[in-house]
Amino acid sequence: MHLTVSNQMILSDVPDWLREEIDRTFRVVNPRWKENERLGRWNRNIKKYLSFYEKRPSGEILLPRGYTRRLIEICRNRGLEPRWTDRRHQLPETGFTFSGTLKPFQQKAVDAMRRRTFGTLVAPTGSGKTVIGLHMIALRRQPALVVVHTRDLADQWTGRIEEFLGIPAEAVGRIGGGEKRVGEQITVALIQSLYKCANEVAPRIGHLIVDECHRTPSRTFTEAVSAFDAQYMLGLTATP
Repeated sequence: MHLTVSNQMILSDVPDWLREEIDRTFRVVNPRWKENERLGRWNRNIKKYLSFYEKRPSGEILLPRGYTRRLIEICRNRGLEPRWTDRRHQLPETGFTFSGTLKPFQQKAVDAMRRRTFGTLVAPTGSGKTVIGLHMIALRRQPALVVVHTRDLADQWTGRIEEFLGIPAEAVGRIGGGEKRVGEQITVALIQSLYKCANEVAPRIGHLIVDECHRTPSRTFTEAVSAFDAQYMLGLTATP
């Protein structure tokens, strides 16, 4: 089996047993269908099952990128060592200087996240997720994009970037509010504006941060974030 990772995961030469495992994992009963069935309503034109993977005519299977590690574990447990190609986007390093001091629990989170290139930080409101995210940006040393859903959050991030990374507000890129400017080191984007130009911006980003990432099931978030194949991706949320 061959596995290619970019903005999603592409599988080829997939054995039958793994196809069945993927179908069990990524096919669920449609909640709307279940609700109609429970209430005795007609389910005409309502799909009974929702599939969160795609089968191509070529036999390839497309899966969410975040499932990569779990998929490899499943294969190895069955004695199958997949061949894989990493096409995630990484750019020349850019210098960041982090001027803050992390609290012990924040440092513990950073130590755990450094061992992963993709994941979510779940922490309560007021725990300093923004500061932790900025520290991770400094460690990764990649041109970064922070995705937010309100102008107030965009302004807050810009202020914290200036405070903790020493990058003046006018040097921070901005997408949204009538602006479309990608910064050399870091950019803050409003999701409503980003999804219109995500394919254009993605090649210039090596580290994607999604604030309040529990909102990503919305269509706007999904279409925008799915365009990015950055090496590093980090979600921040207090609402897992």
